[in-house]
Amino acid sequence: MEKALRFPSRWAGLWRTLGITVVLSAALGACSSVENVMYGAREGTIEYPGSGAGANAVPSYVVKDKDTVDSVGQRFGVSRQTIIDRNRLAPPYTLRAGQTIELPGARVIEPSSGASLSTETAAAAPQPPGTVKRETLPPPSEAPKSAAPPPASAAATPPAGQPTPLSPPTAHTAAVAPAGPAPRFEWPVRGKIVSSYGSHDGQRNDGIDIEAPKDAVVHAADSGTVVYAGSEVRGMGNLLLVSHSGGYITAYGFNDSLLVKKGDKVKKGQAIAKVGTTGSAPDPRLHFEVRRGNKTIDPTTVLPGQ
Repeated sequence: MEKALRFPSRWAGLWRTLGITVVLSAALGACSSVENVMYGAREGTIEYPGSGAGANAVPSYVVKDKDTVDSVGQRFGVSRQTIIDRNRLAPPYTLRAGQTIELPGARVIEPSSGASLSTETAAAAPQPPGTVKRETLPPPSEAPKSAAPPPASAAATPPAGQPTPLSPPTAHTAAVAPAGPAPRFEWPVRGKIVSSYGSHDGQRNDGIDIEAPKDAVVHAADSGTVVYAGSEVRGMGNLLLVSHSGGYITAYGFNDSLLVKKGDKVKKGQAIAKVGTTGSAPDPRLHFEVRRGNKTIDPTTVLPGQ
């Protein structure tokens, strides 16, 4: 059955993202609907083929209200005639909201971040000055009563014409910068990254693919709870999803075998699976994803250097 899932298809990336989203929604009891967390599922969004898609796969776009062939073509850099021919549109070439069309050679447009500019601007804006307390100062000729006497250890000023003595050297003259926080996660397996995070040549990868020998041990990137262990997500083969504190989820796909089951508590670095070639993997490798809330994260930004 696993062999049947490895055929190249332009829907590989869509099914992979949708499958993981559905599993997470069911496992975690997510309140938001699947279309709110899936990249490319809503009207006005584009789905780029995943890393397991075939060479002929092309991006697909979900038409939104008031879209036209011309406006879509201008937005994604695809000619009007290409859209008409590829999708076999008939005159007057009207598009309807919710309709999915293919856009060969569409340029990559990343989803916009949810950061609020107004919030960032407000945070950076200077705060109004506080209330200034008025105090009565003593006359210039009168020293404040609370003035502290000079320290007894202070060196006396040398007489005029005498050189000023140098301060004795201290044991540590250079300040040591504090070490930054350690990375949150550990590498699940060591190896070369053969498919990086993001969009490449019209295909999108929500994680990274790490090359490793078949049956190499896969380790939990952090302590957590297994929320899914199975092979129902198309293209992912034997898949594990582990939930961590702080709203993080890690995904481990293409495994040959799973060493833990749903509901198991795992420790950071614990053996949880073995590298394989299941799903759409062309060779022994691990597909690894990091998610937080509704967003995927480039795993290399939360992993230590190899």
